[in-house]
Amino acid sequence: MPARTGYSTGDKFVRMIDLFDRLASTRRGLSTQEIADTFEVNVRSAQRYIRQLRDDVGLDIVTEGGRHRLGEGTRLPALQLDRDQATALLVAVRLLQQLHPDRDPALVGAMARLASALRVPTVTELLGRFIETVEERPENPVALQLRRAVVEGFAGQLKLQIDYSDARGQASRRVIHPYFLEPRSESRTLYIFAHDEATGEVRVFRLDRISQARVLRERFEPPSDFDADALVSGSWGIWQAEGHDEVVLRFSPEAAARVRQSLWHPSSRLSDLEGGGVELQLTVASEVEMRPWVLGWGAQVEVLAPASLREHVAASMAAGARLYAGG
Repeated sequence: MPARTGYSTGDKFVRMIDLFDRLASTRRGLSTQEIADTFEVNVRSAQRYIRQLRDDVGLDIVTEGGRHRLGEGTRLPALQLDRDQATALLVAVRLLQQLHPDRDPALVGAMARLASALRVPTVTELLGRFIETVEERPENPVALQLRRAVVEGFAGQLKLQIDYSDARGQASRRVIHPYFLEPRSESRTLYIFAHDEATGEVRVFRLDRISQARVLRERFEPPSDFDADALVSGSWGIWQAEGHDEVVLRFSPEAAARVRQSLWHPSSRLSDLEGGGVELQLTVASEVEMRPWVLGWGAQVEVLAPASLREHVAASMAAGARLYAGG
């Protein structure tokens, strides 16, 4: 890629993105002085850019004989993305940033690649602020090691040994075959679809309930008929359960427009009501997973069915009313 010239004072992060591109495209490497001359900065600034790309972004930068280049640990086969594809990946990275509030070099590196591809000023500025604030984020080496082990197992099709606590707090050690990774914004965590050797079934594991993970050097072959979408097709979110719940919700006229704007579930069926309200009917594996979402609508929704959901919402709202009655 040809060197860019004419940088302004505020172009620090544009320089860093250009440097990333140049380090990725050279085999011989660039000297610190060459970097300083190319990007119109002094040697100290060039050294700082290298340190930030290595330490904050997490790139594998190799320095040999005073020359810097991108190491093989950072390289994957080149991806040819159009703008729609790169933007879709950018949105996905932003979601993962919400799920991982601690330091995560992989996310900064992914953002750097997308900023390099898109060349959108707001994305470049976002990357710059992210790099500047990454050192202020809390260090969580245990969580980072867990994520890296899970990614290595998933990408390399290697078995994982995990220490896991279920929703009841019961701890167990398991060997799993990680088939797929699924982020969920409502629970702010990552889920792992995996074959569980203990049960012989495909189960869903929450990443934040894994206390330890170790990659085993045993490969597995995912079944050809594995379908992550089919696995949770009947769920409100991610839960699997035997049977199903028929849910009927009646929304007020004030909430009706918002309800109509989204397809809340593949089984959703909407009916208009007199006065401008709307009724939503859907079938889910378990109404328990819906409870926080229903409560979020407050008095704008009435649960008609099932009775278990209606009773939970009524009890929660009554407890809330008592909490605020004294105020």
